[in-house]
Amino acid sequence: MVIAEKPKLNEDRITRKMRKGLAYQSKSGRGVGRIEASEGKVERVVEEGRMPYRPEIRLCIERARLITEGYKQAEDAPIILRRATALAHYLDNRTLYILPHQRIVGNSASKPCLLITFPEKWSGWLEKAIDGEYQMLLPDEKDRRELHEIHKYWRDKSVHGMERRLLPKDVLEYWYYDNQGVFMWLHGGHVGTPNYEKIFKTGLKGVVEEAKARLEEISSDPELYLHPADYLKKKRFYEAVIIITEAVINQGKRFSQLCRQEAAEEKDEKRKAELIEMAEICDWVPENPPRTLHEALQSFWFINLVARVLDLQTSGNGERIDQIFYPFYKKDKEEGRLTYEEAEELVEHLVLIFNEEGALIPPSQPKAGPLITRVTTIGGVTRDGADATNEMTYMFMDAKNEMGLNQPALAVRLHPQTPQALYEKILESVLKQPGVYSFFNDSMMIPFLMNLGMPLEDARDYTTDGCMRWIIPGKAMSQRALGGRIALPKCLEYALYQGVDKFSGKQVGPRTSDPLTWASVEDVMQAYEEQLRFFMHKLFTIYNLVDALDGEWLPQPFLSAVVDDCLEHGQDVREYKYYPNTIIQPVGQVTIINALAAMKKLVFEDKKVSMAELIDALKNDWEGREDLRQMFLNEPPKWGNDDDYVDLIGRDFYTRTNKVVKSFKNIWGVSHNEDGTGASTYFDYSGLTGATPDGRKDRDLFNDGTVSPAVGTDVKGPLATMKSVSKIDHAGTFTHLFNQKFTPAEVMRNDGANFIALLRTFVDLGIHHTQFNVIDRETLLAAQKHPEQYGDLVVRVAGLAAYFVDLTKAVQDQIIARTELSFG
Repeated sequence: MVIAEKPKLNEDRITRKMRKGLAYQSKSGRGVGRIEASEGKVERVVEEGRMPYRPEIRLCIERARLITEGYKQAEDAPIILRRATALAHYLDNRTLYILPHQRIVGNSASKPCLLITFPEKWSGWLEKAIDGEYQMLLPDEKDRRELHEIHKYWRDKSVHGMERRLLPKDVLEYWYYDNQGVFMWLHGGHVGTPNYEKIFKTGLKGVVEEAKARLEEISSDPELYLHPADYLKKKRFYEAVIIITEAVINQGKRFSQLCRQEAAEEKDEKRKAELIEMAEICDWVPENPPRTLHEALQSFWFINLVARVLDLQTSGNGERIDQIFYPFYKKDKEEGRLTYEEAEELVEHLVLIFNEEGALIPPSQPKAGPLITRVTTIGGVTRDGADATNEMTYMFMDAKNEMGLNQPALAVRLHPQTPQALYEKILESVLKQPGVYSFFNDSMMIPFLMNLGMPLEDARDYTTDGCMRWIIPGKAMSQRALGGRIALPKCLEYALYQGVDKFSGKQVGPRTSDPLTWASVEDVMQAYEEQLRFFMHKLFTIYNLVDALDGEWLPQPFLSAVVDDCLEHGQDVREYKYYPNTIIQPVGQVTIINALAAMKKLVFEDKKVSMAELIDALKNDWEGREDLRQMFLNEPPKWGNDDDYVDLIGRDFYTRTNKVVKSFKNIWGVSHNEDGTGASTYFDYSGLTGATPDGRKDRDLFNDGTVSPAVGTDVKGPLATMKSVSKIDHAGTFTHLFNQKFTPAEVMRNDGANFIALLRTFVDLGIHHTQFNVIDRETLLAAQKHPEQYGDLVVRVAGLAAYFVDLTKAVQDQIIARTELSFG
C-alpha cells in the first residue's frame, strides 16, 4: 500500500517554530500522586520532587479580580443579570495580547504561561491551595494578599462545596472519598457546544437582534403579564443575553484595535500586512457572519474562548470541526483566495492557540496539575447519512501531525462507508502522532443515541466532546463533564467483607450476605449490586443537589444564546434541556470480570479453593500465599482472548451494573448514565481498594479504560481482544473506552493492510471506541530516563491524550507494560 503524499508546505513555515514556544507547550498539568490506604489510615502519596506544572507556570489573578468587581457592581440584580454583568465587565477590561507571529488571536490569561481561576465556583479550595500545594504558582506576596482579599467576598457564595452545608448527615460522611473509597465527587464544569453553523450565518449580531425582538415581544404580550413570574424570568434572561453577547462582540473590536496598534509599530512589512488583515477580521467577526476561512476560524475561537474557557471552566469541545469549516475553505479555494497549503497553515494557528489556554481547578489527584482536555471531531456521516469526509478532514489531520501538541485531540468517526483514503491517512497519522487520535464507531453510536430518544438526524450529528463523552453539537445540553469517578472493584471488596472496609475496619457499606454461604457467581453479583446501589444512592443525592445549586447560582446566558431553542423558550441552558445527560465515570470493570471468572472457576466449579481460604488470602494481601495468587492469576480464563467463559460473565456484568446506575433519576426525571471518560482514574482511585480475586494486590492499578484487558492478559492477538469487547451490549449500556498498543513496525506490517483491516473489523463488530499507542518500549524507556528530550511525546493514558513526561511514573510504567499486540 502506498500512502499518498500530502501537498508540501514550506519546511521553515512559522507555525513549526511557534510550536516549540513555552506558551504552547507548558500548560498541561502533571500527575503527581494519588490517595492510598494502609492499615488504619488514608494518606496522600506524592512522587518526590514532582511539581503539578512545568516550572514556568504561574497563576493569573486578573479574572478573579474583574469577575468579583462585576459581581459587586450588580450586587442587587437577579443572578443571571449579575453573571452577565460580571462576565461583560471582565471581557471589557481584561488584558489582551498578541503573541509573535499569531494569526488567530484570543488569549485567556493576562500573560502567556499563566492560569486563570474561577472564584465564583472554587474559591474555598483555591484559598487553601495557594498557601499549600500550589504555593509555587503565586510567588508574588502582593498578588497572594489580593487574592486572599478577593476570596473573602466569595465566602458562602462560591458554589463548590456549598452542598456540604445542605446534605443530610448520612450522606455527608460519604461526600469524602477518603471515608469510603468507592467514589470521588467532582464538581466538573458544564459543557455545551454552540451551533456554529447557525452563528456563521447570522453572526452574533443576529443573536442580539433575536434576543431584542423576543424581549419586545414578551413586553407587549398582555397574556404573559398574567403570569408575572414567567414574564420576569424571560425578561431577565433576554436582558442577560444582550449584555453578554454585546460584550463578546466587543472582544473582536478590542482585538482589532490592538492589531492596528501593533501594525503601526511593526517594522517587518509582511507581519505588518498580517496584523492589518487580522484587524479587519476582528472588526468583522464575531459580530457578523464570516466570509472566509480565516474569518471563520477567528470567529470560532472568539466564541469558543468565552463559551468554553472564560465564562466557566469546561473540558472538551464537541464541534464537528471539518464540517463547520469546509464550506469556507471550499469557497476560498474555488475563488482563488487560498490554497490547501495556506489553509493548513491557518488551521495550524488554531491548533496552537488551543494549547495556549489554561486554568487552575481542583485536581483529581493530590497536588496534580488539573487536566483540561480538548477534543474535536472529524469524519462520520452527515445528517442525511452520507459519508461526511471532506478535504478539511484531511487538513486537520495534517495540521495535527505537523504540530503534535496534546490539544485538541482528534476524535475520528468511522462507519461502513468510510473511504479507503481516510483509512490510509489514519495509518499515516498514528505513526506520526498516535497519542492525539481516537476512533469512534457510527454503527454503535447512532443506535445508542436513538435508544436514548434522539431523532435519527441528530444522532448522526453526534460528536465526542471529551474522551468518551458524547454531545449533540448546537443543542441545549450543558452537561456536567465530570461528576462521580467510581472505583467499582471497591464495591466487590465491600461485598467480600459484608460492607466492612478492609483498611479501617469500619462498617461503611451495607451488611450484605455472608460470602461463606455463596454457592455461585450469581450470589457474588447480587451482593456486589447491593453495595453498588447503596453507594450510588449517596453519589446521586450529591449529584442532584449540586445540579440544583448550579442552576440557581451559575446560569450561562452566553452559552444559552448560542445553542438551539433557549432563546425561543426564554430559558437558560441550566433550565431548558434538549437532553439532560448526567454522567458518572466508572472504572475497574475488567478487574472485577477477571475476579468473577476466577471465583467461578476455582471456588465454585473446580473447588480447588474454599471461599474462606480466598478471603483470608485477600485480607492478608496474598502474603504467604503466592502460590494461591499465581493460581488466580494464571489458571482462569482472562478477558480479552475471545473466550466465552469469561466474556459472557463480562457481558452480564456490564449490563447489570448499567441497570443499577440507570435506576437513579436526575433532577429532570431522566436516568443517570455511565460514561467511559476515565482519564487516569484507574491509577487515581485504585489506591483505596484492597487485593481482588483476579490476583491483584492491595492498591495495585485497575485495568485501564473500561473494556481494555488487564496488563499482560491479552495473549491471543488484537482480533481476539476485539471479539471479546464486541460481546458487550454497547448500544444498550454506555460509551466504553478501549486501549490497544502496537509497535510502529507491527502497524506497518503488510504495508499497513492488517491495521486497516482491524479498524474495519472494529466498525463491523459494533464496538464503541478504540485508540492506539503506536510506540515501542525502547522509546518510552528512553523518555523516562531523559524526559528533557521528550517533552512533546503524546500518549494515550485512557481517554486522555497527555504528554508522557507529565505522567506519574506508575502510569508511565503501566503504559510501558501494556501488551504490544501482534498480527503474527
